[in-house]
Amino acid sequence: MKSFITVSLLASMALASPLMERAKVELAARRAARQSNRFKASKDGGFGNVTATTVESSNWSGAAIVTSGVTEVSGTFTVPKPSVPSGGSSSSEYCGAAWVGIDGYSNSALIQTGVLWCVQGSSYEYEGWYEYLPAALIEYSGFSVTSGNSVTVTVTKTSTSGGTTTISANGKSASHTFSGQSTKLQGASAEWIVEDFLEGNSLVPFANFGTVTFTSATAVINGATVSASSDSPVNIELESSSGSILTSTTISGSTVTVKYV
Repeated sequence: MKSFITVSLLASMALASPLMERAKVELAARRAARQSNRFKASKDGGFGNVTATTVESSNWSGAAIVTSGVTEVSGTFTVPKPSVPSGGSSSSEYCGAAWVGIDGYSNSALIQTGVLWCVQGSSYEYEGWYEYLPAALIEYSGFSVTSGNSVTVTVTKTSTSGGTTTISANGKSASHTFSGQSTKLQGASAEWIVEDFLEGNSLVPFANFGTVTFTSATAVINGATVSASSDSPVNIELESSSGSILTSTTISGSTVTVKYV
């Protein structure tokens, strides 16, 4: 890492910083690896049981409704100001992301939108993005966010091969429409997630994000709008490679709270 552009310069820069570009590459690599992974159930003794009350993941934390007929997922959260975790180095970069999505929990399809954040020392990066697997994530053009912003994100499945993503903050909105995609959406899960990245086969340093709270966390399932706590949601905990649980999640009504612990 040769340079790091502070958030104060982002408004005048047309190109993303090396740190954020690396974060995109890492996230894309992580997604490719995740497609072959399953979730480890921690409450029912099974492995990859999509009906478990709580599961552990190497890179996801948050909540998921595993069902059928999901056509829309939405949520609002405040972009956190990440910090170097205890024992970390100010010369290293630490990243994370928050997003909502359809599919991806128990299949290889996934349409999603959210916000990336990175910190290195006293410098910070933030970016709104969208993605439809297996393609890499793409930054919304002309849309910027920073810590403290209230962001509303929505994904909509319009067909098995397409959908829309929308992000709103600071009185501005951006969206993208997908069509003719090769990976077929099943509408099998709705997610509200805070995520770590993978570079190659190793997780990159995960930033201490404090707390991310998704409010108005709702999904449209078989034509009915339901809250994140409906239909026996799965609580997803992020587990480090050493077996330590790095996050805790609570799901209450239409609120999903994910804390770094």
